[in-house]
Amino acid sequence: MHKPLLLIFALFACNSFAQEPDTSRAGNDKVADIMRTFGGRGVMADDSEPTPASEAVKQFDVREGFKLEVAASEPLVAQPLFVSWDSRGRMWVVQYRQYQYPAGLKVIRFDQHLRAVFDKVPDPPPLGTPGLDKITVHEDTDGDGRYDKHKEVISNLNIATSVQVGNGGIWVLNPPYLLRYPDADRDDVPDGDPEVHLSGFGLQDTHSVANSLLWGPDGWLYGCNGSTTVGDVSSTVTKGVRFQGQCVWRYHPKSRVFEIYAEGGGNTFSLDIDSKGRVFTGTNGGNTRGWYFPQGSYSAKNWGKHGPLTNPHAFGFFPPMKFEGDGRRFPQAFCIYEGGAYPEGFDGSIIAPNALHNLVWHSQRLPDGSTYRTVDQPNLLTTADRWFRPVHAGVGPEGAVYVADWYDTRLSHVSPVDDWHKESGRVYRVIPNGGLTAYGEGDLHERDTIDLIACLNHPNKWVRQRATLELGWRGDATAVQTLIPLIEKGSLEALWAINLLNELSDERAEKWLQSPHADIRRWVTRLLGDQHRSHESLVNVAQNEPNVQVRSQLAATAKRVDAKVALPIIRALLANDADTTDPHMPLMIWWAIESHSDAWTEIEAMLRDQRVWNLPIFRDHIASRLMQRYAAGGSPSELQHCAELLAIAPVKADRDRLMTGLNRAFQGQSLPTLPKSLEAALITYQSSLGDSGLVLGIRQGQADATDKAVAALRNSSTELGIQIEIAKTLGEVKYPAAVPTLLRLATGQYTSEPALQRVAMRSLTQYDDASIPKTLVSAFGSRISGEHGLRATACRTLASRPAWANVLLAELNAWRLRRDQIPADVIQQLRTYEDAEIVARVEQAFGKAIDSAPEKIAEMKRLRKVLTANPGDHDKGKAHFTKRCGNCHQLFGEGKKVGPPLDGYERGNLTFWLNSIVDPSLEIREGFQSYLVLTNDGRVLNGMIAAQDPKTVTLRNADNQLSVISRDNIETLKAIRTSLMPIDVLKDMKPNELRDLFAYLSLGATK
Repeated sequence: MHKPLLLIFALFACNSFAQEPDTSRAGNDKVADIMRTFGGRGVMADDSEPTPASEAVKQFDVREGFKLEVAASEPLVAQPLFVSWDSRGRMWVVQYRQYQYPAGLKVIRFDQHLRAVFDKVPDPPPLGTPGLDKITVHEDTDGDGRYDKHKEVISNLNIATSVQVGNGGIWVLNPPYLLRYPDADRDDVPDGDPEVHLSGFGLQDTHSVANSLLWGPDGWLYGCNGSTTVGDVSSTVTKGVRFQGQCVWRYHPKSRVFEIYAEGGGNTFSLDIDSKGRVFTGTNGGNTRGWYFPQGSYSAKNWGKHGPLTNPHAFGFFPPMKFEGDGRRFPQAFCIYEGGAYPEGFDGSIIAPNALHNLVWHSQRLPDGSTYRTVDQPNLLTTADRWFRPVHAGVGPEGAVYVADWYDTRLSHVSPVDDWHKESGRVYRVIPNGGLTAYGEGDLHERDTIDLIACLNHPNKWVRQRATLELGWRGDATAVQTLIPLIEKGSLEALWAINLLNELSDERAEKWLQSPHADIRRWVTRLLGDQHRSHESLVNVAQNEPNVQVRSQLAATAKRVDAKVALPIIRALLANDADTTDPHMPLMIWWAIESHSDAWTEIEAMLRDQRVWNLPIFRDHIASRLMQRYAAGGSPSELQHCAELLAIAPVKADRDRLMTGLNRAFQGQSLPTLPKSLEAALITYQSSLGDSGLVLGIRQGQADATDKAVAALRNSSTELGIQIEIAKTLGEVKYPAAVPTLLRLATGQYTSEPALQRVAMRSLTQYDDASIPKTLVSAFGSRISGEHGLRATACRTLASRPAWANVLLAELNAWRLRRDQIPADVIQQLRTYEDAEIVARVEQAFGKAIDSAPEKIAEMKRLRKVLTANPGDHDKGKAHFTKRCGNCHQLFGEGKKVGPPLDGYERGNLTFWLNSIVDPSLEIREGFQSYLVLTNDGRVLNGMIAAQDPKTVTLRNADNQLSVISRDNIETLKAIRTSLMPIDVLKDMKPNELRDLFAYLSLGATK
């Protein structure tokens, strides 16, 4: 072969080989195929070359009056993710070199967002497979402002995202763990292996794992969790705190308590606490600079992709901060400048790096009621170098802004190929043109107590808060008498130090709650709540408090103290009419009330005062939610509270607001057994809605009225009850032109009301339109979330037609939808299809049903062995009953009556239970026979016959929902041999969970 041609061929072959994706992380063939074939989304790697740091720094356009310096770069740092400083002013850098896959793990499954399921949980370092992440420390030894000494402190970490030094150790966030490396002599050589303080952070998506560890001035360690990982976090004291997606959390190193501080937001991968102790994060969204998080609050997120809130009764959430300026995505890194070294206009403003557009924003932060809004100022940094990927920003001890630059042509995580540029990375420093004086406070840990107290007045927030922490860690009670006068002058740092020294007595708290300084009142309120101290002086503050942020904290603290103190606080806050239109206050007050919903005696006493019903906040924001909360709870006592609320309500307008809340709770969901007075009120209310002109016009076939009704569905100002009744009627009376509107309602585009979404989904079953299943499944990753029964209702709709069922099954078998997101009754309905293609897809998704007698006998033997091995805990078993049985059966008066109540059966007879659960179709009780209906328009419905007459048949499905089918539209109606009860109701239960469930089922029964 000709030599030039041979060379070209060799280069081509080499190039092709280099581009072959590495599948060594794949745990099976399907994952390997995804790694080979998945097309990356977003900004991927290209063939451009990196620019050396010394040249790249010259390419920046820097804000007038400032200049940019390289503080550190490759080869000293690579893929820097996080920067912090210790009490000596030294810079600590986390180098995230192991990203994107944890060492030693195999991927056994991806979803459509490339969230991974791994084959095991990694052991904490130094156990398990060593990773490539490392933590380095950088020091300015000669005071010239440049880091000239560098040391590798901890190596072989495996997905380490942040580090903080203090309180006798080096704290490393290395999901799934929070580790503390002991270093008593502070020589940067750990004294031994790390202690695991927290475990259970998720690893499904390593660009949104737990991150941004930060010391709070109250002595807690704060951190964030990203949007696409889940947590089941435990410490030695706190067990099993579960959450899905983004939140701000905190951990107390001394008490070892872990808790969620606030929930929701964007992909929270940055965190800052300002000089007043307020918590903020950046976001991966657009049209904002980030989020402000009051304690205990709930904020918006992408519900379908990121999962529900931990509280299903939040009934509302906060948006991000409003903004004016550049609305492009995304200010994922975030810090607040309070370094004291920049011009005055920078103090309290936001520095927000944007890795997508290679710039650093600067935004003014302004009050917006109890929250904030932002206004953009000229950019701090911009560059044409598309490798500039700022992922972290912080303010250093000398007052400069530092920016960690990942430095990579690739930005998007949405590719299974690990082709990141592992060798590059920089940390930049932004300083005024005139330069900065080097950090001059020395080692704060070694300073004497009087010097540390003097540092509480330093112009740099970092110095003030670090000195506060050192005072607290030192535990020198002699500082108290010097600190008290500072608090009386308004020093938050002095108050924080008093708290860290455990010197916030009841007498001092009562005095300082009357401080002329709002931030002192706010933080005393906060600290009392943190310590769950039900201080009655909080009620007096609430009755007269002029500052809206103090009132916001009073609402947050009311969640954390005893109801006997909390409800008077709430009553006082309700009386402040000015807060009716505040962006946050109505929901903060609602969440305080909801947290005490089990304190009915106190709530009822408050509501007996008829003046409460006339207060604007209660009238416009609380009344309907309170009714919805008790209705959604669904227990007999809670439903009785609903009836009592109606009886207490002074006038019809109040009762109508309550009925709106009741309607929200029940529409499109199974209806429990109601107290007679409540059932009568609901029937009357729904009847009045059905008698409205628009609904009657639809039923009478009036085209003009139907068009107006559909327009009313699109109009958010239409009363919710009327919208629900219109949507429900369009599921009984066909009007194909309504399909686009029903679809937009079902997918949350025209409404944020889950009740209206559910009703629209159910009504769509009436229409044989190919756009319906595709539109519904496409919204599973956004507005059709797992909470409020939305995704379950969508699955039931999709299971109602063969073609739609195939769409649902395709999502499952392509791993875009998890099996555990499919309700058991939907699985049962899918198994009723006889089409060979559907049968094969069902078995692929869920496995073959236990069908043969030998299989059932073997399963009964297995269960008997498990259940007789050890006793169970009936208290824990109640939760399993509620989840797995209570949707259809009642026991001890709780649950729903789709199937027969269980109280009268042989509950102490294990053989009875095993026969009934493993083989529910063996004996079907009279009145609970299942029927299958095939309609002329292709729907497949099954359920029990709830009613029938010469014109219609009414089926009640496993979700207790009624479907009225005209006999003219029934092709086939036949009894089916199988019970509505799922045959795998116990599937995936662990042995101890099975024993707990059966202990509850047999509680009080004769053996």
